[in-house]
Amino acid sequence: MRNSNEWLKHLEGAIPDEAKQNKISLYTIALEGWRRGLELKFYSVADDKNKHQLSYSLAYNGREHHFQGSKGDLISDRAQRICDDKSLTYEALDAKHIPIPKGRTFNNDKTDEEIISYADEIGLPVVLKPTNGSGGKGVIVNIQTVEELVNALKYVRGQLGYNKIVVEQFVSGEEYRIYVLNDKVIAAVHRMPANVVGDGKSTLAELIEKKNENRKSVPHLYNRPIKKDKHFYLTLKKEKLSLKTVPQKNERIFLKRVSNISTGGDPIDVTDNLPEDIKKIAVNAAKSIPGLPHCGLDMIVDKERNVAVVIELNTRPGLGSHLFPIEGKSRDVPKAIIDLYFPETIGLKVKESKKYFYLKDIDNILKNNYAKEVIVAPHNYDELKVRKININVEEIPQKIKVNVTSVLTRGNVIGELIFEHNEMKIVIAHRDKKILDKVEEEIKYELRHVENLTYTLQHLDVSYKLPNELTIKDHTKQVSESSYYSMVVLKRNLEKLERNIKEMVKSIGYRKMLK
Repeated sequence: MRNSNEWLKHLEGAIPDEAKQNKISLYTIALEGWRRGLELKFYSVADDKNKHQLSYSLAYNGREHHFQGSKGDLISDRAQRICDDKSLTYEALDAKHIPIPKGRTFNNDKTDEEIISYADEIGLPVVLKPTNGSGGKGVIVNIQTVEELVNALKYVRGQLGYNKIVVEQFVSGEEYRIYVLNDKVIAAVHRMPANVVGDGKSTLAELIEKKNENRKSVPHLYNRPIKKDKHFYLTLKKEKLSLKTVPQKNERIFLKRVSNISTGGDPIDVTDNLPEDIKKIAVNAAKSIPGLPHCGLDMIVDKERNVAVVIELNTRPGLGSHLFPIEGKSRDVPKAIIDLYFPETIGLKVKESKKYFYLKDIDNILKNNYAKEVIVAPHNYDELKVRKININVEEIPQKIKVNVTSVLTRGNVIGELIFEHNEMKIVIAHRDKKILDKVEEEIKYELRHVENLTYTLQHLDVSYKLPNELTIKDHTKQVSESSYYSMVVLKRNLEKLERNIKEMVKSIGYRKMLK
């Protein structure tokens, strides 16, 4: 696994754990815009299943753009509709003579026998996949026999319940994820299927465990271990391997036939080595979809036969592979996206600082409908004065935790509050030294009765990581402008109010019974 020092310096230590949970694209684009001085606003939208999805907007000089993940509003609804349906994608690509695998879409009214007959017509091996799948779910590749196809149909149509599927020729070769923006390839990675390299001593099980541990050090792979799923065991069976197999030293063992990063694949940057004819196919593929100024697309490239086909276009591709490849150069796709949407900000210096904002609490507030929007307001940290307080005590009473949080809220300071076993860490920052002095004195006052307490104070420079102020809005008007801690207190007060209302309702009902 590569050294993190080789990644983009301005993202080093700037991505909180909650953003690694499938939100790296969202977070890094929002972070890039926010660091340029754009107004960043988060809000909630409902997906197809009526579940909460975090969305955001960026605004500059009265002009606003809205985003979902890595998709911005310059991408048309028509483009999204086409890219979300593989059969429509293939129709659009074929119309512009973009190379695609030969295949056909089958609805739920088609029998398995008809599908098998078509597969025999175009020739095995084939690929079976749903038209609206994502993350490789339901994709079965290199199906070489009728028996394998029958089992694959039972799994994809029966067990997973996909009603609309595509059967297409299997094209062997390397899979590339290519990012196209404004008719130019700006990033490309080779997605290598899940694999381990032997040391001559360790079993496959031990090598997998070690590699999964190493993947945790990569932000994009933090929650993407090599999964021991159906694909995994089918591959082992086919290669006559087991978890007890000991590979030879430097022997690479592929554990799956699909190359999805989400199930254990490795992203390797190949941008500088991508042949010009491949780049041309990628650009033309993106241009074949009206209203698609930027996208990620997947290609299979067979270098030996000099064959390349486009297999998918994605309006919301993950950017993590380009930002955090395990080999090769990091590509700053978020910067390119902000340049596209806000060209007037090109050249504005994004300081190499550790400015960042929390995402977990923003997400929780919107998911629980505590507020309609949360705005992350820009700050000039160069003027801030920062202090860190470490408090060690055998036990911190719950009341003290609540009271200290309340002190921070009343003082309207920016900072961080962490409870770890017998230690409480408090970082506070403000432009006014007198306000910091007052807050510190109030904290000491709350701790006055706690026995065997150790209190240490540090003065920090402004490069220390700090969360930013947030503006919380309800459904009709702005109700508070506060620091991070006001969010915490707001949530607690709402939860407490909800509990009190429930108790009051119970009490009223009880009194009626007595009457």
